[in-house]
Formats: sequence, structure tokens, C-alpha cells
Amino acid sequence: MRIIQCDSCGKRYKVKENYNGQATSKYKCTTCFHIIRVAKSDHTQDPLQLQTAEKQLLFHNPVDDRFRRQENPGPTEYNANTMGLAAEGPSGRSLSLRIKFNLTISAVLMCAMVLIYFWSDSRMQQEVEDEVLDKSQLLLTTMEASRDFTSKVVKPALYKSLPDRFIVEGMSSSFGARNIFDRISKVFPQYYFKHAAPYPRNLANQADVFEMSIIKKFNKDKNLKEWRGYRPSESGEKYSVMKPIVAKQRCMRCHSVPAVAPKELLDKYGDKNGFGRSVGEVIGTLTVSVPVSVVMEKAQTRTMAFIGIIALFFVMLVIIANIFFAKVVLRPINYLADNADDISLGKLDTRINTSGGDEIAKLAKAFDRMKISIKMAFDQLAR
Repeated sequence: MRIIQCDSCGKRYKVKENYNGQATSKYKCTTCFHIIRVAKSDHTQDPLQLQTAEKQLLFHNPVDDRFRRQENPGPTEYNANTMGLAAEGPSGRSLSLRIKFNLTISAVLMCAMVLIYFWSDSRMQQEVEDEVLDKSQLLLTTMEASRDFTSKVVKPALYKSLPDRFIVEGMSSSFGARNIFDRISKVFPQYYFKHAAPYPRNLANQADVFEMSIIKKFNKDKNLKEWRGYRPSESGEKYSVMKPIVAKQRCMRCHSVPAVAPKELLDKYGDKNGFGRSVGEVIGTLTVSVPVSVVMEKAQTRTMAFIGIIALFFVMLVIIANIFFAKVVLRPINYLADNADDISLGKLDTRINTSGGDEIAKLAKAFDRMKISIKMAFDQLAR
């Protein structure tokens, strides 16, 4: 039987020598986790020396009440487990409170970031769509105003000056609108404009299958003044806004029958396309389209900028929380741990600060009461 002492904190233990054929035996201190290496001795300790050491052990380790001697002690087996020692092996030391706190808050913030990302991505995409819609409607309004100005102002003025002539460049509202947008597209290249119509004079305005279906919807529902949404195309999906073009009485000279159409118009476009229209009929659509990639890229850029701001805010929050946690929680706990170590080493005069009314202050008061109880117990034993 031997008395061993931790070289780091000074705590003593009583152990039974068991080397299993090794020159040294290793134990781990339960207070500071220091490894105690014990060399094999050639003789056992003197019983009187062992008894003295046991008394010192009782004094220096007063909290190990289970190791106190009984009134009628019998043969007792002591080993690393009964003495609170553990043989050296793979260490499973737990994480510190600071690490646990940071892991917890990081997990919460990561979940929040994921939720914010999906919410903001959807929100930003909707905002970009609204922005694209506003600009598309502005462009469509501009084209409608151009057509209306050509039909109501320019065309009558030219007819008044040149009653026997039809100048396509000045009297065709479609020609004027298309050329105006060609100039606008130099400033907004991502926007695409088309005057889509079935069997148009200018084949560049030929409506595709999808546009024909929208024209049919406009003809079927006269109250439908606008269509917006995503549509497929050969160059990729597009976000489009379409408005109907309704034939007026003033349009009939050029779009009813070839017999009444101006000679200049027939010479330029022929007598096959663009005829057979009637008043009130939807004869085409004004269409403004934007590639979906433009919408998605804008939404993604805004989302990442928003997430970056949120991430910066979270980093600042973690730093502030760590400073607060260290000052309010860790520092008092470390203070109590140091005091508890002093008391465990027999320094019963250690003063513990019990001020405050929070949970840590209550714990400090409990430690202080425990210290007083231990000191009273030892005073009674000394008498």
C-alpha cells in the first residue's frame, strides 16, 4: 500500500501497488487531470509512516469523505477506482463552456442564415420581377404612346399635306414604334421588344405559337388588358409583358382589303399579309421580354449582398455575446473553481465573494456555506 501525491496540485491518494509487470504505474489526478507516474518500490512503506500519511491525506482531501477510516476498520482494498484515480488512457475531457456556447450559438445562427437565405432569395426575386415589370410597362406605354401619336397626329398631318401619298416611315404606327424601340434598346439591351401579329406585313413581327395563344386569349376576353409571366423561347426562358393591339376604324384603310390600301404600302409589302382585319379585333400584341437569367442574376446579387450584411451582423453579435459571456459567466465560474481548489487543498480561510443576486451568486453562497461547514467539522475533529 502506498501514499502518492500529485506533482501539479499537491493532492494525495492512497493506492495499492499493482504494476502488472511494468516498472512504473500511471494514474490521473481527479482534480487537475495531471498524470502521476509511480515507480516500483523495493520495499513496502512502514505501517507507522503509512498511518501518518493517511492522516495527512484526510486533512488535505477533506471532501473525499468515503476514504475516512472507520471506527473498526477491516481489511480494505484500495485501487485506482476507489481512490478516485483513473489509469492513463484515451482522454475524454469535455469541451469548455466557451466552446459549447460558441458551438450552440453558431448552430443557431447557421440555421437562421439558411432560413434567411431562402426567404430573402424569394423576396429579392419578387422585387426584381416587380422592377422588371415596372420598366416593361413603362416601355410598353412608350410604344403605345408612339403608335397613338403616329396615328392621331403625324399621319393626319402628312395626309393633309400629301393627300395622294402614303409615306410608310411617317404614317405606319408599327414602323415608327419598332424603330423607336431599336434606339431605346441601345440603352436597355437586356429588354426585347416585338410587335407580334398573325400574318404581319413585316415578317419580323410574325407571332410564334405562344404569342398566338395569348392573342387568342385577348380576343376571347375583351376585359383582359395585359398578360405577364414566364414563357419559353429558343434562346431560353423569358419574362414577358404583353398588351393587345386592337384594330380601330382609322386602321381599316391599311388592314381591311388590298383594294383600298395605299399604293406605296402595296409596293413595299405586297397584298398578301396584314389584311382581313375588322374593327375591335385584337390584331397583335406589343411585347417586352427580359431573359430569366437577367432576373435571376439580379435577384442573386441582391440576395448575396443582403446575406453578407446579415452575416456581418451575426459576427458582431457573436463577438459581443462572447465578451458578455466571458465577463458575466466564465469569470465568476473560474473564480469559484479556484476557490474550490484552494478549499480542497485545506485552505479553509479562503474568502469567497458572495455579492450579487443571480444564479452564480447563489452558487458562491452555497460554496461559502460548504466551506464553513467543513471548517466546523475539522474544528470538532481537532478537539
